[in-house]
Formats: sequence, C-alpha cells, structure tokens
Amino acid sequence: MLKQKTMDITHHVIGKLNEHGSFQLFYDNECIGEFVQETNEFKLKHGYEQQNGRILKSVTVTENPDAKYVDCDTEGGWC
Repeated sequence: MLKQKTMDITHHVIGKLNEHGSFQLFYDNECIGEFVQETNEFKLKHGYEQQNGRILKSVTVTENPDAKYVDCDTEGGWC
C-alpha cells in the first residue's frame, strides 16, 4: 500500500545566491525553489514546504513492503 509521508531534508538543502538577490535552494542538485530576502519568503516547488524553519519534502512510500498478496483457488487446489 502506498502512503504519503513528509521527510525533513533541511540539512541536505544548499542555497546559492543568484543575480536577483534571492537564494536558489537545491536538493540533490535539483532546484527546489528560492528564499527571497526582501520579503523573507520561501517559494518552493510542489512537493516541498517550509515549516518552523525546516524544509520538508512530500514522498510516497510503501507501507508494509514485505506484505504478500495470496489468492487461493480452493476448487483447483492452487495458492
């Protein structure tokens, strides 16, 4: 079963100052948004959010990855 989960990626985010005076934010070499100093705002791509000074990423994880589906055919004797 798939489940949505948020992951704290704060310590893995790198900021680079761009020519417009804002910091571009990168995670795994992908630009995920920016922090604008003039307004003190984070502008993040879909799937990322800022809460209480932390950068969070929404991910889809498998819940109970070892669970197996078994469908038995009681008439034919197959499982």
